[in-house]
Amino acid sequence: MRMRRKSNLDERINSSSDFLIACEHEFTNSLEYIKEKDYIDFKKLFANDNPIEIDLGCGLGAFLVKKAKQCPNINFIGVEKFSNIIISAIDKIRAENIKNVKFINCRVECIEKFIPNNSISKIYLNFSNPLNNVSDEKKRLTYKRFLEIYKKILKENGVIIQKTDNREFFEYSIESFKQNGFLVNEINYDLVSNPVKDNIETEHEKKYILDGRKIHRLKAVLTPFNI
Repeated sequence: MRMRRKSNLDERINSSSDFLIACEHEFTNSLEYIKEKDYIDFKKLFANDNPIEIDLGCGLGAFLVKKAKQCPNINFIGVEKFSNIIISAIDKIRAENIKNVKFINCRVECIEKFIPNNSISKIYLNFSNPLNNVSDEKKRLTYKRFLEIYKKILKENGVIIQKTDNREFFEYSIESFKQNGFLVNEINYDLVSNPVKDNIETEHEKKYILDGRKIHRLKAVLTPFNI
């Protein structure tokens, strides 16, 4: 179900420069678009040298609100392609007066235009669309072309945390990580039965648990040997 377009959306987006640090513009070829870099200076942006973690497909921002409060000495970037959704996440962060979260309004394939190489400590993939049709494989956020982007922006020993309720997508992701230079050293097929310290439930996660679905979680590490 598509969310209704919010009133005055363009004006609200334009007036959110205190939190919205980069925004994708229209383009016909993503490879050409990302060639000209517009790198973010994270030290200047946050006025500190704290680690940077990004939430790809941050949705309405509930995860980022809780995570930023849990980890005040980490800086977070929420990435979301839909303006109509990201504005709600911005509103939540602004209402909570949270200073260690900023946002990029773009598709995942465009993040390397804005994010410098070897600058990110951790990436979160929380309940990405599993895209179960065979024809959609290349759009999955754990498909090899996306993993190559993550390998560029992650620091040595950088981490990816993925959660999903889709077993087939989870097992696909495990193999994709392994085949593309990541060490998968944590695999959890039932997060409720095998809880992880400091896990934060997303909006989707809470709903899926109530529906009786198992939550799967993995940790993939980009080791120096695999860079």
